[in-house]
Amino acid sequence: MSVDSCRRQIESVGRELVQLHSKLAAERKREADKQSRIGQIERSITKNTSMSSVQSKLREIERLGKDIEQIKKTQADLSKKIADKEKKKHEHERDLLKEQGREQKALQKQQEQRLAQYQAELRNALSASTIGSGVVTGGATEPAKEHDVFISHASEDKGGFVRGLAEGLRERGVDVWYDEFELKVGDSLRRSIDKGLANSRFGIVVLSTAFFAKNWPQYELDGLVAKENAAGDKVILPIWHKVSKDEVMKQSPTLGDRVALNTGIQGLDEIINQLVDVVRPSETNTTEVVVRDAATEAKETLS
Repeated sequence: MSVDSCRRQIESVGRELVQLHSKLAAERKREADKQSRIGQIERSITKNTSMSSVQSKLREIERLGKDIEQIKKTQADLSKKIADKEKKKHEHERDLLKEQGREQKALQKQQEQRLAQYQAELRNALSASTIGSGVVTGGATEPAKEHDVFISHASEDKGGFVRGLAEGLRERGVDVWYDEFELKVGDSLRRSIDKGLANSRFGIVVLSTAFFAKNWPQYELDGLVAKENAAGDKVILPIWHKVSKDEVMKQSPTLGDRVALNTGIQGLDEIINQLVDVVRPSETNTTEVVVRDAATEAKETLS
């Protein structure tokens, strides 16, 4: 039995229960009306009421009493039917939970298989990158392009943060793999991303509510984790974007425990500066040396 079939049975029993409850309410109203009528008749009998009138009223009370007995039997039958239908509904609900559990397990298995396949493909790509394989073009092997960073993100975060981050890093001389920079019409998304992951020294991961809600960014993160484990060095550079530590910990305790940049307390320029310090430390140091040398030369000139 499928989930849809279970739901249809529950809905059908639910409609029957509504009808039965409606009938039971009508029967209870009939009983109340007849009880009210008996009360009215009894109050109408006084010491001045004639004997014939009293007898007529008593016969009416007796007739109403029999009607009430029949109504009570009808109510009992309806109550039993309701109880049986409620039991049937609970059984269908249990069947639904079982079927949902089976479907969830099957879906989870499919997702795990797809993820395992993706990770295997990524490991192969990483392995090929490690031994120096390149892209074959016209019979010659062309070395794969190396990137400083790969930006993993959800598309919902592009306009508010990610696009500015990518452009700012590129302006600072950082070679960035970012889909809007790299992908062209007709490119294979998966192969392009695999290549970008395999040939980037670091992976910037923009963690947000949208990121955790999507499968594709999670696949990219899995690839970066696999690369970090294979390399044995720091690869993942996390940025928390409109999420708290508790939210990150709930989704990924290993990421929540890392030192991360945070768009909630740091501006875009500060985040870019800190990333450049990690990705291009030699260039940062060279810049500082040039500044110091210029200052020293100016001081000596003044002397």
